[in-house]
Amino acid sequence: MSNSVKKIVLVSPAHPLRGGISASSERLAQALLEMGHEVLIYSFSLQYPAFLFPGKTQFTDDPAPADLLIKTRLNAVNPLNWLLVGRSIALEKPDQIVVRFWLPFMGPCLGSVLRIARFFQAIH
Repeated sequence: MSNSVKKIVLVSPAHPLRGGISASSERLAQALLEMGHEVLIYSFSLQYPAFLFPGKTQFTDDPAPADLLIKTRLNAVNPLNWLLVGRSIALEKPDQIVVRFWLPFMGPCLGSVLRIARFFQAIH
């Protein structure tokens, strides 16, 4: 395994979303930063339609982690958004894209974003 610095895009829930996946993704990003990598998180502006969310709110009032760059862009139910986010990720020119998959509902969104990012990376 190479010790070179990599630019890593993490596609996962993160602040201002709350919960264990957000917290563990933020911790993963911090660990990668500590290893010297450049890390950018693409998080969700909308994960679930309100009628599918089991709790009161998806969001936290806690402050954002100061050391992380989080772009709140991804809408899990809007295919046009997937195109924009996939292109945006490709323009970041990451060495690696890490996706947190935890729910089949997110499969079409996450898979499409990855395919779109790969397409735009190939043409740029």
